[in-house]
Amino acid sequence: MMRVEYTPIYRPNLASGQWAAMLDGILQTDRANYDYPPYDIELVEDKQYAISLAVAGFSPEQLTIETENKVLTVKGEKPRAGDKRHFLHQGIVSRNFERRFNLAEHIEVAGAHYRDGILTVRLTKRVPEAMKPRRIEIDTAGQVLSHDAAEVSVV
Repeated sequence: MMRVEYTPIYRPNLASGQWAAMLDGILQTDRANYDYPPYDIELVEDKQYAISLAVAGFSPEQLTIETENKVLTVKGEKPRAGDKRHFLHQGIVSRNFERRFNLAEHIEVAGAHYRDGILTVRLTKRVPEAMKPRRIEIDTAGQVLSHDAAEVSVV
């Protein structure tokens, strides 16, 4: 069985109020547009991720990618067709969409690429140096603190 790990992309520390807001948004979303366009999230290499969206029928000029407050938003907007086409069967979806992804801390958008109807957004995890673990060396030749009941002094 394959285990799916979403923590690099989604915020792992959602508070109860945020959970309620997220569930409320899911319940109010139009179900027909909820799963469009389909997407993949993959681990490319250590600290490198990619979100690929199947956006067949959209040109790069019709796509918009934005980030604000740790939310990645991908929008696709097609101009209204002036001609009235008469389909006998329409299986290729051509509706406008907006897809949002909550990004985890320190995840940044590194760029985007469009090819053959697939939009790929590259993500990178950049942890600031101050937040990375560091090793503390133990000094055996320096000053030692002496803890007496009466006073604390340096020996």
